[in-house]
Amino acid sequence: MKTTLLLCDDAEVHNGRLYLMGGGLTWIWANFPTPMGVAGLFDLDPEELGREIQVSIRIFKEDGTPALGSDDGGNPFEYGFSDKIVTPASDSTHDAELDFVWSAKWFGLNLAPGQYQMRLINDESGETVGQQTFTAYAPQN
Repeated sequence: MKTTLLLCDDAEVHNGRLYLMGGGLTWIWANFPTPMGVAGLFDLDPEELGREIQVSIRIFKEDGTPALGSDDGGNPFEYGFSDKIVTPASDSTHDAELDFVWSAKWFGLNLAPGQYQMRLINDESGETVGQQTFTAYAPQN
């Protein structure tokens, strides 16, 4: 499985088609709770058809350490979540280059200024199957 990740304002999947709004993000504002969507374009191997695959999406800082946020109580947490992807039973109705699409939403990324990488990880193998870098910019006064 290989995946292309696209960062965007919003992404949804309907009837096997991917709908994006504001696609191709490469930056967000730093220190500001920013909603963000992520879309995955999956290139599946034949043995991955008709399966449930557990994946995690996580954000890492430039040095490879997890990006941390804090909740309303000041408790730190890692930005990330898991999702179960159910792949199509066969590839007969899907384009060979776009076997499967997926989307997810973040409702308040609040990152310090810097470079980040969003990674999609296959939980079974631990392998990073897709990644996208972006920057959190601090406004200049």
